[in-house]
Amino acid sequence: MEVHAHTHSPRKKWTHYFWEFLMLFLAVFCGFLAEYQLEHKIEKDREKVYIKNLYEDLKSDTILYLNYAKINEEFSNNVDTLITLMKGSDRNSRLSKIYFLARTATINSAFLSFNQRTFLQMKNSGQLRLIRNQQVADSISSYYYSLDVMQLQNESIVNRISDYMLIVGELFDAEILFKIWKEIKEPPSQNLKLLTTDPIMINKYLTATQYFYGTRNTLRILGLERSEKAKNLIRLIKIKYNLK
Repeated sequence: MEVHAHTHSPRKKWTHYFWEFLMLFLAVFCGFLAEYQLEHKIEKDREKVYIKNLYEDLKSDTILYLNYAKINEEFSNNVDTLITLMKGSDRNSRLSKIYFLARTATINSAFLSFNQRTFLQMKNSGQLRLIRNQQVADSISSYYYSLDVMQLQNESIVNRISDYMLIVGELFDAEILFKIWKEIKEPPSQNLKLLTTDPIMINKYLTATQYFYGTRNTLRILGLERSEKAKNLIRLIKIKYNLK
């Protein structure tokens, strides 16, 4: 009866296990580095996209601010004329112009719009962290948070318009006002008259008018200030991100 000897595998040296561990460690570490580099590149690409979008939003804002200033300049001149005519001794002979100015005061845009699309998208998704340049990040936050006061001013204008419209109905013929709104021209002067010539009612109307005037003018000033902030931010972004 034959007896078979058991075969034994040669014992591996500790250096073999060390090299196996080292190779595994290097494989995992290199995978981590590759993933980190890929994620870093993706975030840099996202940053560039967001910065370009912010840059375009800011350029759009500067145009909006300047357009509002121009519109408001015409509005202010019209209000100055309206108040002068309403207080003048020849008021009854200038009613065609008065009616036209009174009605068109609320036709042109009274509100100042601005573009927060990209900023709000970044803020709500937590992507503001992608802006690595601290000076740019701080300037962006400073600019966009400064827009809050303009939004409040827009809301104040809503109230001023409401006050103005209520008092207009006390002085002016609604049918003629509606015709002016449709045709955007002065009505025929024949048979035009105010519903009342009560000096107290006229004073109330002019008071509501000048408050409306003042609120819009304040918004115009705020807009021009934000325009300068936007231009400064545009220049900073162009320098830091090599935009043209």
